[in-house]
Amino acid sequence: MQPRTAMEKELMKEGLYKNRVQEILRKHKGFLSSSYNEDVAKEGDDIELLKKQYSSERKIIDRIISNERSAFLSGLALSGVVFASVRFGPRYLAVKLGGIEKARVLKEADDAARKAGTRWIQQGVSFLFEASFGAWAGYRGYNMISSQNSNSYDEIAKIPLCAGKSIVSEKICSEWVDLVHNEMSKDFWKNLDEEEDCRLKDKGRWKAVLGFADNCIKRKAFEDSYRKQHRMKSDDPVDVPKGGVPTDILEMLRKQRSS
Repeated sequence: MQPRTAMEKELMKEGLYKNRVQEILRKHKGFLSSSYNEDVAKEGDDIELLKKQYSSERKIIDRIISNERSAFLSGLALSGVVFASVRFGPRYLAVKLGGIEKARVLKEADDAARKAGTRWIQQGVSFLFEASFGAWAGYRGYNMISSQNSNSYDEIAKIPLCAGKSIVSEKICSEWVDLVHNEMSKDFWKNLDEEEDCRLKDKGRWKAVLGFADNCIKRKAFEDSYRKQHRMKSDDPVDVPKGGVPTDILEMLRKQRSS
């Protein structure tokens, strides 16, 4: 069936856009996983002060990592349960339902296979299938829990609004905003407005991607205004005051300009 609207055509590019997002994340994975680190510091910088300035961002990243760790452990547990169920469940049920006679038949079949020298092949193939199925179930479980974890998505989107400094925003925002608002079509983002009828494979993830870009714009607007008010140079780093960037900063600045 051919796509009929621009929105439907953009849906077909979801995989392409996802790859572009992942390219940016891989490019900056060091900063994403560690936030501020001493490699960022220049000669003469106060390390402890810098750590304090990046502490709000660090707390957000720690919460994201904690959420992902929980999802991973849940997936690992599910993998073990599925593996045990597939490996031992059928035989256990057969013996439980069939009684002693069924257990005797199974033992005779095992003995015959062992004498024929094919028992190890059966065991190897069975173990490979069971392990693969268990790993697949664990991976699917992790993906499901992770993708449904709205807390992680919300935390990621809020990073550019954090108080203090944000190494993630400094390194990623420019490229991220260009991807979301220039490279990606507006028709793609219109799919998010469909609510219950949204056909995007991971609506929560895309909301976070868009939210992060919009919050990058808000942070830049706040920093530009802050530099102007405090007569700072255009490239001077801004230590955002406690409370972070106001979510309505764009409206606030528009009102200031019109007054």
